[in-house]
Amino acid sequence: MIQEKVSRYHILYVDDEERALHYFQKCFEDEYVIHTATNAADGYRIIEEFGSRIGILMTDQRMPGETGVELMERVRLLQPNMIRILVTAFTDYETAVKCVNDGRAWRYLHKPMDPDHLAAVLAEGMEAYQAMLHRDRLLYEKADDIRTQLMADKVSGMGILAEGLNHHLRNALTVVRAFIDLAPMKLMEEIDARHPQDPSFWIETQGQAVSQLDRIQNLLTNLAHASHARKLERSEEVNMAAIFNETYAAYSGHFMEKQIRFDAEVAIGMPNLFVHGERFRQMLRLLFIEEITHLQPGDQILLRAHIEQDGLGESYAVITLTDNGCWGGPNDSGANLFDPFYTRSRKPDDFGVNMMACYVTMHLHGGTISARRLEPQGLELSLRLPLDPKKNCQEAEQFLRGTLAGDSRWSSRLRAA
Repeated sequence: MIQEKVSRYHILYVDDEERALHYFQKCFEDEYVIHTATNAADGYRIIEEFGSRIGILMTDQRMPGETGVELMERVRLLQPNMIRILVTAFTDYETAVKCVNDGRAWRYLHKPMDPDHLAAVLAEGMEAYQAMLHRDRLLYEKADDIRTQLMADKVSGMGILAEGLNHHLRNALTVVRAFIDLAPMKLMEEIDARHPQDPSFWIETQGQAVSQLDRIQNLLTNLAHASHARKLERSEEVNMAAIFNETYAAYSGHFMEKQIRFDAEVAIGMPNLFVHGERFRQMLRLLFIEEITHLQPGDQILLRAHIEQDGLGESYAVITLTDNGCWGGPNDSGANLFDPFYTRSRKPDDFGVNMMACYVTMHLHGGTISARRLEPQGLELSLRLPLDPKKNCQEAEQFLRGTLAGDSRWSSRLRAA
């Protein structure tokens, strides 16, 4: 019979005395998952491998090579929440006290250690680690709730605006379009079918007018679609490699024309995802259109997909899109990309609603999308989606409720205006 552990988080003990490691493991292996290492380098590699699943690092101070304090300093940068306990001899008392006061260690223990006291310290340390994870989770959720509410309000406002614009402008645009289409024939009637003195002027002017009308109508359509927030059913199973190839095939001609290099990497063993097929495919198409619009000849794109686990053991599919393009000014940040009318290229023909549509789609899937600038130039988009389509749907529900509530507020404002 397998005995259940006291905590699902692990303990790592680093000490060059193998006998001490052996006794420690025998004493606590029934309660915790124990890892041991005889030097700091091996201990650090174990932490890199298991990450936040290790809740406590206990390390001897004096070892060949890197000291315990030096190891803890490196670990603090890699996993700041990990509980760090320094094991010392009485001769290292000042070092241990300074280490605790500087924040490098959570506590120090003297050799030889009393098993009962050590057990109490480990239990307290594991409790402190789980409390810090819970605190960080709450802070992250609160910050994300604020971001979600702001975007939901923005999306709802854009939805009401798009609905009003579509209603009032499309009729007017239809009349303007009819005039532009009929103008050449009426002109010929007015001049008794004589050849115009400058026919190219009329042809070019009519073409430009039609082009601008199409642009306005496309903007209205994109705006309405981007702000369309309704609950999505993640019922279609898709293979990430296949859907990457499918999307690239649709735009391969554009990539070749602009000489943009495209690469895709899907982690071995990557499971299929359950998504809303139509909206998920459209989101990928919008991302590709954004890249084609803003990148220059010779730029590169890398699209990757893999699985990650958070500190609570929840599994997420992570899709990252990285490019090396130059965009924006020194004050522009990745978060700007999700503003409805922000554009990376600042071209007058560029629409800024595509990234907002991607933001909405990810949140209605129960996931998130974020962006960050790369140095010296470039952009990384990160899309996180819970593997279980029924998990984390609170994100989608909150976003949907916020959007519907925003609809009501914006409608009231427009009626009062």
